[in-house]
Amino acid sequence: MRFTIAVLAFLGIANAMRSADPRAEAPDTLTQEYQRALKESGQSPNFRAAKTDEERRKVVETMDEFARRFVKLSENYPNDPLMLEVLTQAVRVMNAVDSAIQMSWETNKTAFPIRSKDNSTELAMAVLLRDHIKSDKLGVVCERMRYGTRKEYETFLKRVMKESPHKDVQGLACLSLAQFLHSHSLKFDLLKERPELVNRYEALLGKDYYDELRRKGDDGRTNEVETLLEQAAAKYGEVKMPYGGTVGEQAKAEVFAIRHLAVGKYAADIDGKDQDGKPFKLSDYRGKVVLLYFWSEY
Repeated sequence: MRFTIAVLAFLGIANAMRSADPRAEAPDTLTQEYQRALKESGQSPNFRAAKTDEERRKVVETMDEFARRFVKLSENYPNDPLMLEVLTQAVRVMNAVDSAIQMSWETNKTAFPIRSKDNSTELAMAVLLRDHIKSDKLGVVCERMRYGTRKEYETFLKRVMKESPHKDVQGLACLSLAQFLHSHSLKFDLLKERPELVNRYEALLGKDYYDELRRKGDDGRTNEVETLLEQAAAKYGEVKMPYGGTVGEQAKAEVFAIRHLAVGKYAADIDGKDQDGKPFKLSDYRGKVVLLYFWSEY
């Protein structure tokens, strides 16, 4: 009897000590899980270092798993202040997945990576709209979406333009949407020259979204992009970009490039002196083959 009491007393003391130790059975925080995922994703194989089709395919699959992992954290910690950063990282990884898939079109001959068909992107956008649509920090994730390809991004950016109460966020969403759609427009131009890529691009976007973009035609896609860029410059011109410059500066530069620097457009006129000091205008040579060579001396 005395032995039993002693054992129970010992167990009671041990349990009390374990309870007093916050490290004993304390659950992980979002910060801990996020940092662990970041570290492990940084240690995963690099796409550019892969040497075979199979290695490149596996790298894309690994990146895809980390995208899902970051999004999964949003379900486990919905109210954590760090969540917006976690979802921004999820978008970065999703973009990397799609970029690697497109790069593999040029390099792979046998094993082509395929993006998973899970609902991670849809879930990420739903959480952002549900919990962060009023945030003044939402512009960072909007800016990241300009590098993406997914239909959910277009839907999200349009919602942000309508529902965000912050002009800075609206401006970044507007510019990002224009850049996102312009990227698709350039890809459709490429598909005319590389028809063998059509099926792969359709698989990447999904048939419904691919058909939606295709039906707009060249003029429809270009007009939509120009309209958004003009809106960004006129309405949100002074909004600062996260990495320098303003929305207006970038929007105006991109409108100029679309209207004057794209293949088939008239180049902007140049008025100056040639290497012999004679005045000239570029427009004087219209219809002829012209090589422009810019150089300078210090």
